[in-house]
Amino acid sequence: MTTKAISALVCASLLALVGCASAPIGDEEPLDALERDFGGPDGLMDFFESSSDDEIRDTLGEYGIGYATQELISDCPQYFPSGDRNKWHSFDGEHYYIDGSGRPYRAYAYLPPIAAAPRRESCQGSVGSWGDAENPSNDYDGGHLIGSQLGGWGGRANLVPQDANFNRGNWVQLENKMALCDALPNGRLRYYIGANYPNGSALIPHNMTIEITNRSSGSSVYMSFSNTDGGGSNGTNEKNRGVSWLDGQGCR
Repeated sequence: MTTKAISALVCASLLALVGCASAPIGDEEPLDALERDFGGPDGLMDFFESSSDDEIRDTLGEYGIGYATQELISDCPQYFPSGDRNKWHSFDGEHYYIDGSGRPYRAYAYLPPIAAAPRRESCQGSVGSWGDAENPSNDYDGGHLIGSQLGGWGGRANLVPQDANFNRGNWVQLENKMALCDALPNGRLRYYIGANYPNGSALIPHNMTIEITNRSSGSSVYMSFSNTDGGGSNGTNEKNRGVSWLDGQGCR
């Protein structure tokens, strides 16, 4: 077990006794405090993997975060209803977090196995059109956080308005490279996506982040993209760094 995982489990076991949960700072998402206490997404995913549903639910409750283990009933809302907000939704081996404003905020997965999942074209079209309406000067797709070619769910929790040029260019090239990791041992890669928004109500993320970790070697790569053409001025360099790292893990 990693040092992060041990620290996370120790914190979880002491929550009721010493209150090691951090309060959110200002108007930050409760998830930000949770990830901070657990040493980032890696530590939190270790905790999810090594704990029972009841243990997860009790620990997340200390942060004001819910936990559900079934598909979201609300399939494609513009904003998720209150009962789905500030909640991790975990199903089919994937984890999706809906923020306090009702938008997809984080997605976690382990890879492989890698098998394409069905797309929901209607929902994708709706999510893209919301981006077009919010920013008529640009064109948007309903972009997957976890790509459908990687097994990502087709519903709204995995879709955000994504710049069409970026989604169909550097982003999909990176996803397609990840799809070549299917020969690795099951669960070798830990995959984290963050959709980051400029304010409390915007539907369009201004920034999207990716972190991929090799759970065997501990090697990782972190990439940050602007949600603009190409992923921003450094988008191609970021994509190339990711592709190079994946090559080094045997994803060919």
